[in-house]
Amino acid sequence: MEGLNIRNCVRCKKIFAPVGKEKICPECRAKDIEIEERVKAYVRDHRGITVNQLIEGTGVPAKIIWRMIQQGLFENSGLLDAQYPCGNCGKLISKDVYCSECASKLKENAQKFAAAMTSKRKRAAEKKTQSSGKTFSDSMYDEINSSRNR
Repeated sequence: MEGLNIRNCVRCKKIFAPVGKEKICPECRAKDIEIEERVKAYVRDHRGITVNQLIEGTGVPAKIIWRMIQQGLFENSGLLDAQYPCGNCGKLISKDVYCSECASKLKENAQKFAAAMTSKRKRAAEKKTQSSGKTFSDSMYDEINSSRNR
C-alpha cells in the first residue's frame, strides 16, 4: 500500500495534501491570491508609484512585494524601480535570484566543486584497480582466514 502524500504548511503548520510540489495549504494560497490581487489593483490605480510607495500604500510586507516582482507580476504595470534584493548579498536587482556578481561566483564555485569530485572519483577508481581488485573488507577477510589456517 502506498503512503498518503501529506505535509505541513510552511506558514500555518496545518496538515494538507499537496498537489505537486506545493508547500502551502489551500487556505494560505487563497490568502496569497487575495493579497496579490489587492496589490495589483493598487498598482493599476496608482501608475508610476515606487516599490516603497506600494509597500506603504498596501501595508503588504516588502518580502511579499519582492517575491511578486521576482515572479514578474508587475511587468509593464507602471511600477517604478521594480527591484528586490539579491538572494545572497542584498544588492537590488530586477531579474533572477542573484545579482550577476553572485551568480558568477556561485557558478565558479559549482564548477570547482564538480572538478574536485571528478578528481576524487578518479583517484578512488585508480586506487581500487591498484589493490588487485580486492576491497579493504576482502583483504581483511583473507588475512583472518590465513591466520586461522596457520
